[in-house]
Amino acid sequence: MLEAVNVRYEYHGGKVALDGVDLQVREGEVVALMGSNGAGKTTLMKVLVGLLRPKSGKVVLDGSEISELSSKEVARRIGYVPQIADSLFFLESVREEMRYALRNFGIGDADHRVEFLLERFGLSELRDRSPFSLSGGQKKRLSIAVVLAWDPKYVLLDEPTLGQDKSGREAIAWTIESLRREGRGVVVATHDVEFVSELDPQVTLLSSGRVLASGQAYEVLSDEKLMKSANLLPPQSVIISKQLTRLGIRTTHRVNELVSSIATLMRCKEFGDKHR
Repeated sequence: MLEAVNVRYEYHGGKVALDGVDLQVREGEVVALMGSNGAGKTTLMKVLVGLLRPKSGKVVLDGSEISELSSKEVARRIGYVPQIADSLFFLESVREEMRYALRNFGIGDADHRVEFLLERFGLSELRDRSPFSLSGGQKKRLSIAVVLAWDPKYVLLDEPTLGQDKSGREAIAWTIESLRREGRGVVVATHDVEFVSELDPQVTLLSSGRVLASGQAYEVLSDEKLMKSANLLPPQSVIISKQLTRLGIRTTHRVNELVSSIATLMRCKEFGDKHR
């Protein structure tokens, strides 16, 4: 388990970014940190990976306080993908960026793993390009691939859908689900309510550095008063699902299932006559 216990963090000048935050991420679990800009999502990510030290409280990684572990031990077990992908890059080609961490951690079979991940993220044809010449979406996918290369137990993704088109979002969603099935713990910091609705993880909702609520995605995202207090709007799928429920139709907020339910209803003459 990766756990934050009563974590408080203040920036210079006394600005409180996290105020008594608790979070648990178990193996095989996906947790979405949600909230508007300034809620504390990125700060909490950096505290979890040891880049920032809390003023009080603690972070526990598999039973050991993170402050007692070396930075290399933490990095080997926790892969952190920052919001700004360029901050991870410093080599001349996409392939070399992928190979660097594998060499650093002494992981064998580097070439096979690099090629597998490049293919997985649609980057194979770009392997000899400079990472700095890629588009924003390609950089984000490369940054995720770079971190996954050394096979960390926990993966932290800060705004992974930023700059992604539909196919990029689908690739990232598929990757997160694959990591969950492999038994890894995944934390996603985002204010992308549509992406979280489709992913359907556990959600921890933050506002001004405090936890407003924790629970399954639909429970949190469908609470309009709670979402408003976090300066977020419910996803369209939740709004449509609730409207159908008011009509006496039981359905789900998952997009694919919701579309299927609507299509079935549209073919139903009785429903059409009643709600014409």
